[in-house]
Amino acid sequence: MQKRFLVLCVFLLVLLTSAAASASAKITDVKWGVNRYNELRFTVDLTENTSYKVEVEGRDLTIKVAAGMSSNLVRRGYVRSDMARSFSIERDGSKTLVKVPLTKEITEQQYRTFALKPDRKTGRPQRIVVDITANRKDSGSASSGSAARSYSSTVPVVNYRTSGGVEDKIITIDPGHGGSDPGAIGLNGTREKMITLQIAEKLQKLLQDAGAKVNMTRTTDIDVYGTDATDAQELQARVDVGTKNQADLFLSVHINANENRSVGGISTYYYPKTGYDSKLAGLIQDRLAGSFTGVSDLGVRQAGFYVIKRSSMPAILAEICFISNPREEKLLQSRWFQLKVARAIADGVIEYFK
Repeated sequence: MQKRFLVLCVFLLVLLTSAAASASAKITDVKWGVNRYNELRFTVDLTENTSYKVEVEGRDLTIKVAAGMSSNLVRRGYVRSDMARSFSIERDGSKTLVKVPLTKEITEQQYRTFALKPDRKTGRPQRIVVDITANRKDSGSASSGSAARSYSSTVPVVNYRTSGGVEDKIITIDPGHGGSDPGAIGLNGTREKMITLQIAEKLQKLLQDAGAKVNMTRTTDIDVYGTDATDAQELQARVDVGTKNQADLFLSVHINANENRSVGGISTYYYPKTGYDSKLAGLIQDRLAGSFTGVSDLGVRQAGFYVIKRSSMPAILAEICFISNPREEKLLQSRWFQLKVARAIADGVIEYFK
């Protein structure tokens, strides 16, 4: 009798402990990413372990978590994927729901879910992970959340110039994202699309003061192609600005992001299509890396991002810090930092044309 009573007490204690843990758990962040196989991943960060359930009904995927919400949790976010465009977060009694409207119906075999324990080495918290594999591809590159996917097509010819000084050279500047696409979003709500435009405006003035003729893919918060465009249409519209203006250079400005908020740094990407892309990227990265202390130099990298691959003139895509890093998000918001970034890119361009 005493043994049964003891077992019952232990059982009740376990239930109460579990309920208390669920009640105190909170969601601190919801992030997304697309890997090179075009699989869309959602990650729900938690203060501690708790129960959860993933349900799919029609085109609606819902992650039901027995947890509350942290005070600074962003309730809605945009997604750059062919499987989803947005997600929202809301309370439902004792649970928090992460709702993801999908672009098509999926089966149980086309998504998987699992939990990850905290990682003390990297500082990553308890996490719930949901991978959507419905549009998986065996090869090709995909978006990382900040820069967009690659597409292949015939590239028009532009008779670009590579020397003789920057004066009278035609330069196209592409502020990443805009309009319906905010790009990556920082913990404090900073949007990539606004920071890239602010840096691009400062870069435009510096290059014009140096004697260059500068055109922008956008000068306000708009979609370049227009509303309801596909990724390819939007990105091609940006490339077309450079082609139409017979630009000598194409400069795309972006802000990076990563699930690990401690990751930071500056990098410059190129696609080896003209023989001058690598040189341009190296000169700009050297100026960017040498302009700041305490910001990691992630170097020059090769990638097939649409705008630098499809632009027939030499082109680079600069990833200016990580908006997901709290310290770098603050830097990106400051006018002096934006101006210093613009000056570094302009100096690299001027050196390129010497």
